[in-house]
Amino acid sequence: MAKATLIYKNGTILAMDEGAPKAEAIAVGRDGRILAVGSQSEVGNLAGRETRTIDLRGRTLMPGFFDCHLHLLWLGINLGHVDLSSPPVREVEDIVRLLRARLAAQPDLTCVQGNRYDQNRLPNAQHPTRNDLDRVSTEIPVRIVHTSGHAAVVNTVALKMLGITRDTPDPIGGEIEHGYDGEPTGVLLETASWANLERILPAVSATESVEALGRANGYLLQRGITSATDANTLPEDVETFKRAVFDGILQPRTNLMIGWAEVVKQAGEGAIPTPQDLAFHDIDWHRLNIGQAKLFSDGAITTRTCWLTEPFRDMPENYGIPIHPEDELRELIRLAHNAGWQIATHAIGDKAVDVVLSAYADAQRDHTRPKPGHRIEHCMLLDSGLIARLRRQNVWSIGQPEFLSRLGDAYVLALHEERANRLSPYATLDRQNVAQAFSSDCPVVPGAPLDGIRAAMERKTLSGRILNGAECLTAEAALYAYTAAPAYASRADRDRGTLEAGKFADFVVLTADPTAVPLGEWEQVQVAATIIGGECRFGGETLD
Repeated sequence: MAKATLIYKNGTILAMDEGAPKAEAIAVGRDGRILAVGSQSEVGNLAGRETRTIDLRGRTLMPGFFDCHLHLLWLGINLGHVDLSSPPVREVEDIVRLLRARLAAQPDLTCVQGNRYDQNRLPNAQHPTRNDLDRVSTEIPVRIVHTSGHAAVVNTVALKMLGITRDTPDPIGGEIEHGYDGEPTGVLLETASWANLERILPAVSATESVEALGRANGYLLQRGITSATDANTLPEDVETFKRAVFDGILQPRTNLMIGWAEVVKQAGEGAIPTPQDLAFHDIDWHRLNIGQAKLFSDGAITTRTCWLTEPFRDMPENYGIPIHPEDELRELIRLAHNAGWQIATHAIGDKAVDVVLSAYADAQRDHTRPKPGHRIEHCMLLDSGLIARLRRQNVWSIGQPEFLSRLGDAYVLALHEERANRLSPYATLDRQNVAQAFSSDCPVVPGAPLDGIRAAMERKTLSGRILNGAECLTAEAALYAYTAAPAYASRADRDRGTLEAGKFADFVVLTADPTAVPLGEWEQVQVAATIIGGECRFGGETLD
């Protein structure tokens, strides 16, 4: 019998395995996989002369967190820009001050960039404008990105470089905001916010992109994340991910959602690629994989751009912005389905969810596939009919509980209390056996899984409002949704998600048992160490 290289004992072990949810010890083999999970006596039999035994000293070991929807490259790049999140930002003047400080510190900048501003937390819930950003610079472009990633504000110089005037038409799937005088305010929504960016932003070299993924790597490991999915990888960025993984700069097991609209555009009249066509042959699939075709159907609540059946509370003529015309979205879904892809479509508003579910059903009816496992990313504003359709069609709901705690007050402003209470009904989805998994969408929110788990358990906004307490989950259900469920949703469950013999030794060690700590004392639960394939990648000093 093979002997263990590592044995962990003397702590709480949460296996997330329904057949054996808890254990006393766990053994790791030379190949970085789990040899055994069980009692101390059973696992102790695998100890040899070279086995290292780690005393957990009462701490908790469980499967590493799997964030199945975040933006790794965006996160890494953002970490190099000015953070405009609230707090500490309280007013537009704070934004101007922070951007000016960056320009003073780096006078050679060709563009001043900031991110994570949220107009909903500024006075009168108003976006900054080009006039505000002109106070930072009238000589070089200034651009700040909304915390949702679905809007941006630019200064006058940037508007000129982008070619945007009062007569510029809105792009499909986007909007150029205009003031009472008819001039653009600098606020750009959805596709308008990312079109032609090469005209104002400095080019990011391949080396800089890899360095950005290195920053993201450290950020994830500190939060106990051992597997991660980049939720919209452009085809031209795939090589960057490969290089970062090859060089050991990006260490969590990484799954990519390929930007499907761009893939189809590049294919032109040629053949639509299958998953096998885009598979890597020079790197292990569990280290890096392209797993899903990613699409967008609408925007965000906070920017008033998600696609609704009823208008926004504070904008009675606004039903949101569909990113694609409905027929085009249906065709993109059909092409991906027929090519054998698992599809992951961003849909937040109830109209968007309805259209995506219908498109999935039509694609499956026209070209039947066994368990295609399609997903709806975010899947927020639901009613009983949509929930029943999710269950009937076996479509995954991929939620982000941290949205409720960080952005919940803005949701009430946009939708009013009744509709805001319908958002993300996690307990109902769980009770009605709808497949659901959790993630963060980081850097839209900071993205610590422990914060997301707490948010799913209490649904408390920053102001202290509870968004429908009947939808709170238990700790066990929330933990499962951030470990085992994402592995199933990403088709990686054969190797990850639970602690079972044969699976990878991907663990997070926590300072306390999250199933036993009261919510009022949640700060006791911290990440002590992150282990991938049996190797400690963060917090190794705590295991000595």
